[in-house]
Amino acid sequence: MMKNKMSKDNFSLMVILLIPVAIAINIVGGQLTSVLKIPVDLDTIGVILVGLLAGPIPAAVTGVLTNLINGIFDPTLIPYAICAFFIGIAAGLLAKYNMTNKVWKLVISGIVIAIVATLTATPVTVFFFGGSTGGGASMLAAGLMATGQRILQSVFSVYIVTEFIGKMLSIFVAYLIIRAIPARSLVKYRFGDKYITKTASSGK
Repeated sequence: MMKNKMSKDNFSLMVILLIPVAIAINIVGGQLTSVLKIPVDLDTIGVILVGLLAGPIPAAVTGVLTNLINGIFDPTLIPYAICAFFIGIAAGLLAKYNMTNKVWKLVISGIVIAIVATLTATPVTVFFFGGSTGGGASMLAAGLMATGQRILQSVFSVYIVTEFIGKMLSIFVAYLIIRAIPARSLVKYRFGDKYITKTASSGK
């Protein structure tokens, strides 16, 4: 019975409806960075959004599904599903422990998610693609390698910077989206009440 309750909490109707929307946000963010050729990934905004509202498991599922769908058109993105999985877990756990409902907490959470992203993406890039996937971050890493730095060190050095910028932007965009959701809708999500102000709550 406990297991069934947890499953229902994780994947309520509201969460099931949110996941496709979040995946679409991820895809748009990814396409935006690809078209603009910027070395910052914005393809996990939806993952973080689901994590902040619904918890780690739905967010992890959102991340993996996003990469599998994107992988149909760009197979190099499939191995990074593991990164999206852990980003979702991190975002959900940070929300669970009230680390995503104030600006200063969002900054700390953005740093934590950036570290998780860097630690998971670096080995994927190095061992699956030899340090280069053709993206903007890979071009920067290639520049460092040209100076004599090792592949792992070069990729890590670039990712720690680009992921910090990307995940900080992503978590604040996700938070702004949540702030635009009415209180009567937020309460239907597992962690939605964490983002309801007293004023909004009293007027609900």
